Amino acid sequence: MKDRIEQKPLTDSVFEKLRSEILHGKLKPGDVLRQEEITERLGVSRTPVREAIQRLQMEGLVTLFPRRKAVVSTVTVRRISEIYDIRAQLEPFAAGLAVGRLSHKQMQRLSELIHEMEALDPKTGLEKILDKNREFHYIIYSAAENETLVAIIDQLWRDILRLRSLYLLTPHGHVDSTDEHRMILDALTARDPKKVFQLVQIHCEHSKATLLGVDTGVSRARGEVASEMAETAPEYLRRPHDIE
Repeated sequence: MKDRIEQKPLTDSVFEKLRSEILHGKLKPGDVLRQEEITERLGVSRTPVREAIQRLQMEGLVTLFPRRKAVVSTVTVRRISEIYDIRAQLEPFAAGLAVGRLSHKQMQRLSELIHEMEALDPKTGLEKILDKNREFHYIIYSAAENETLVAIIDQLWRDILRLRSLYLLTPHGHVDSTDEHRMILDALTARDPKKVFQLVQIHCEHSKATLLGVDTGVSRARGEVASEMAETAPEYLRRPHDIE
């Protein structure tokens, strides 16, 4: 069955389709993009496929080799480290600014997103989890009311989306991510900017440590914060979140 796409400029359509598949992990690093297979699957000619691949190369998502061989680019350890080091500074700052600025409706939506992500299996619902995860974070960061900061974070997330798919498919990635989201929401509910900053930073550093296969002490820090919150939080924050 052909996976046809909507009618608009064909190069744009093919580009957006392949880009989405790369970012969401359907096309993985090292996969070869065979033009014949893509033209058949999408029901288009070779020209828009070739032009789309060239655009993907310009974005760094595809590497071209001799004899027109196109391969989904790998993400180097250095690149992962750089992206997450920047995330660990900018995103906690944005989340801290958001404390006290989130509406009741936004807080309610954050709670709903946690439940929705928790109910999904990354093996079968990865794209839905990625979309909901993005919505969760962007509700918070947008409340910072700093468009420049959010724009910089958005640029980083173009690469992060592909890395997030790798992280969520690790043995404990999805469960850990959901737990951390819940702790962040608890800290936002308590209007504790220091704790929010700390938890979002741990969230970023934990993802980095998992992707790189190392533990720099972030797991211990995460456990200490969770224990501290459990001991000091009022009763309504110790229960699973259900904002009325």
